[in-house]
Amino acid sequence: MVEHNLIKFDKFFEQLLLKNGLGESSAHFFNLIILGIIVILIAIIANSILKYIIIKIIKKWVDKSPNTYDDVFYEKGVFNRLSHLAPALIIIWFAPLLLSDYPASISFLKTAMSIYIIIVVLLVIISIINALYDIFNSTPVAKNRSIKGYVQMAKGVIYFIGSLMILSILIKKDLSTLFAGLTAFAAVLMFVFKDPILGLIAGIQLSSNDILRIGDYIEMPNRNTDGIVIDISLSVVKVHNTNRTISTIPTYAFISETFWNWRGLDLAESRRIKRFLYLDLSSIKYCDDELLQKLRKIENLKSYFELQDKEYAEKNIWEGKHYTNATLFRKYLESFLKSNTLITTDSTFVIRYLQPTEHGLPIEIFIYVKEKLFTKFESIQADILDHIISIVPEFGLRLFQKPAGHDVRNA
Repeated sequence: MVEHNLIKFDKFFEQLLLKNGLGESSAHFFNLIILGIIVILIAIIANSILKYIIIKIIKKWVDKSPNTYDDVFYEKGVFNRLSHLAPALIIIWFAPLLLSDYPASISFLKTAMSIYIIIVVLLVIISIINALYDIFNSTPVAKNRSIKGYVQMAKGVIYFIGSLMILSILIKKDLSTLFAGLTAFAAVLMFVFKDPILGLIAGIQLSSNDILRIGDYIEMPNRNTDGIVIDISLSVVKVHNTNRTISTIPTYAFISETFWNWRGLDLAESRRIKRFLYLDLSSIKYCDDELLQKLRKIENLKSYFELQDKEYAEKNIWEGKHYTNATLFRKYLESFLKSNTLITTDSTFVIRYLQPTEHGLPIEIFIYVKEKLFTKFESIQADILDHIISIVPEFGLRLFQKPAGHDVRNA
């Protein structure tokens, strides 16, 4: 009955115009325009009603709901974008009834509305993905995992499929036929989307193996990068360098190239000091009585001398022939560093000689400090090295350095 009335209605304006003396062709044309305006007005009214329902009713429901997830879906426009489907459905339903005498117009409107519906559905799906991404970022897991690359890839696939669907409507070809035809362009697509594809694979490896996270401090010498990771996307990783610049590095570079991740330092309880001092070989010697008496007064060597004196007394050995200033210096370093409360002895603690070189005898200090904060750690390290360098002459030793202008002038 309703359909019958609508069919009658599509002739009403044309007949009215003919009665008022308008020509048949003009009446036919204006009738088409009036009917089109009516369909558009109905679509606008339907859209307005749905938006009112969403804004008033759904918003109140979202605000009252104890669950915060629906707030995210509302803020991302999922419900609002769904309302845009109403005008297209109204037009598709009313157009054949009101425009029954205009098949070309009906075909055009159906094509246009089909494309419009696809676009709206795509936007709704994208909004849902954005909402789910925000929900994921609010969870504790997001601190250790970045899924931004997966989200971007999912959006890319959705846009790609949507574009093919629109193209299939325009050229009136089946979607499966288009997919089959794309295989011929696979090589071209691989070249065009090389970075996203490599980035996706790299992103999966980075995420599954927990290689890189947002907030990690990294060093990548090959790319002059030294700073904190601020973003991990499908194709690039952004790093905020210590010099306040931002490096943009392809995601796949973190799989194919070497970089240092300092996250282990944050997880550890201490931070390593590894430094070398080069002793001048010509300054290493046995201690004479004067030097021994002087060194015996050093607090950090008293316990060592007590143990050695007892051993030498039992063996009736003259102590001077068995003490070198390098040995006493090394023992002093061990005692001095172990007595420092900022240095942990639970981790590796080594004071050792390395292979002598043309620069002298390297003595390595390999210890761990309890303080991990960069500025405090560097201050502690500087204080330790200042003291060690200053105490070296007390043992009759010299540190090696290449001759400078002052040395040449004194010579």
